[in-house]
Amino acid sequence: MRILITADLHSRRDWFDWLLLQQTDLAVVAGDLLDGFRADGLLVQMLAIRRWTARLPGYLAVCSGNHDHNNMALRNPRAGRLAGIPAADRPEVSSLLLTEHWMDSLENDRIVTDRRSKVVLTPGGRLAVTTIPYDFDGGEHHDDLWDEGARLQRQEQTPWLVLHHEPPAGLKVGGRIGNRQLCHKIQEYRPDFVVSGHLHNQPYVGSFADRLDGTWCFNPGHPEHDQAVKSDTPNHILLDLAGRTATWYASPLTGQLPISETISLG
Repeated sequence: MRILITADLHSRRDWFDWLLLQQTDLAVVAGDLLDGFRADGLLVQMLAIRRWTARLPGYLAVCSGNHDHNNMALRNPRAGRLAGIPAADRPEVSSLLLTEHWMDSLENDRIVTDRRSKVVLTPGGRLAVTTIPYDFDGGEHHDDLWDEGARLQRQEQTPWLVLHHEPPAGLKVGGRIGNRQLCHKIQEYRPDFVVSGHLHNQPYVGSFADRLDGTWCFNPGHPEHDQAVKSDTPNHILLDLAGRTATWYASPLTGQLPISETISLG
């Protein structure tokens, strides 16, 4: 099974289009599909991503990031309102905001969206996937999702991958300002893999991969602004479960060469 890992796409249409062309068993986007600072507004972006998932030929798992919450669309002055949406698109955009979370509308038999624990059946094999939401307003620790993911891992005898937008603190993927609660959850539940993003620069100063007890944790990172504008592909990691390798493909920091680095998962 081959898994393509990325995060922090921030509504880059060319990066989403690039994902359409990739031939892996599962694509994973660990939050910040939207961008709250874009002039076109979050409602337009939500609609574009919903239509993008309808074109996606393969399997996908996503979790929410700090740019992705419904409250961002309702509170952010840059978010846009229905008045700025073409009349023909307004009913579809309205339906996104009537769901508990706009990502709920993305769910189908090939897509695991936010706040889910389920088994994905891809051509390359089975995988238990848990998608932990970003707590925009603080709140719960989502033990129900962790419990269900652990149950599926045991019941189905399959690897378990968890998505959480903030990386674990204290590791090379999360540094000093990562999420400490996530470290406790990893040590309690021991999933096989945890995929994060959020801290764009951390893989460059730390690493794109690190291990906590038996769990491999990944953060593909995001290049600096000028280099991101130039890049036609997002930072991403190719996780090969059969070969037990993870390969990081990254845009360089300014003045450096493009990065490709492979590690063995043992």
